[in-house]
Amino acid sequence: MIVWGRVLVGLAALAAWQAAHLILGAEWISSPADIVRRVVEIGASGELARHTVATLTESTFGFLLGGGAGILIPFALRLSPRLTAALDPFFAGAMGVPKLALAPLLILWFGIGVVSRVVFVAAVVFFFLFFNTLAGVRSVDPRLAAAVRIVGGREWTVTWEIAWHTALPYVFTGLKVALPRAIGAAVVGEFIAADRGLGYYINNARAMADPVGLFTGVTLVTLLVLAIDAGLERLQARSLAWRPLARDVGV
Repeated sequence: MIVWGRVLVGLAALAAWQAAHLILGAEWISSPADIVRRVVEIGASGELARHTVATLTESTFGFLLGGGAGILIPFALRLSPRLTAALDPFFAGAMGVPKLALAPLLILWFGIGVVSRVVFVAAVVFFFLFFNTLAGVRSVDPRLAAAVRIVGGREWTVTWEIAWHTALPYVFTGLKVALPRAIGAAVVGEFIAADRGLGYYINNARAMADPVGLFTGVTLVTLLVLAIDAGLERLQARSLAWRPLARDVGV
C-alpha cells in the first residue's frame, strides 16, 4: 500500500507539473518531457556522469568528515558529563552560525578546489548528527550501564552494547536529515566556485537563461536525494530489525 501510495503521489506531482507548464508556458516552467530529453542529451555526451560524480564525491567525503565527527564526538563526551555540559552552549552557538557566510573564508583557507567544498559540506552536516547522537547517548539508562559494569563489562562493552544500540535510532534520525543536506551543501558550494557538478550545471544554466537546464539540474538533485533516502530506509530497516516500529505495536 505504501509503495502504491508513493506512486500515486508521484504521478499527481507530474500531472500538476505538466499542468503548470501548459498554463504558465515554457519560459517559466519546463515540461517533464523537456527534462527527459535534456537528461538523455547530457547523458549521451558524458556530461551527466561528470557532474553527478563530482557532486557525489564532494558530498560523500564531506559527509564522512563531518558526519563521522558528529557521531564519534558524543560518544567521547559521554565519558565526561561535566565537559559535555560546559561545551553545550558553544556547540549551540556554532550551530547558529550561517554556514554560507563561512564560504568566503573556506575559499580563502582551502582555495577554490574540491577541498573547500568538502569542508563546507562537513560543516553543514556535522551538527545534525552531533545533536541527534548526543540525544541518543544521553538517553542511555544509567542503571543498565551500571549493571553491565557490575558483571565485569568494560567501558568499551558499555559503549558498544548499550550506548551505541540505544543511540542508533537517533543516529538514523540525524542521517535522514544530514544526507540530503550533504547533497544540498555540495550543490551550494558548486554555485560559489566550481567547474563541474550539478550545482555548477544549474548555475551555468541560470547564467545562460536556460530554464530547461535549470529544471533538469534541480530534478537530478531531487532524484539523487530520493535514491539516497531509499537506500537509507533499507539500511535502517535492517539495522533496527530488532526494534519494533510504532505501527507494529499499535501506537
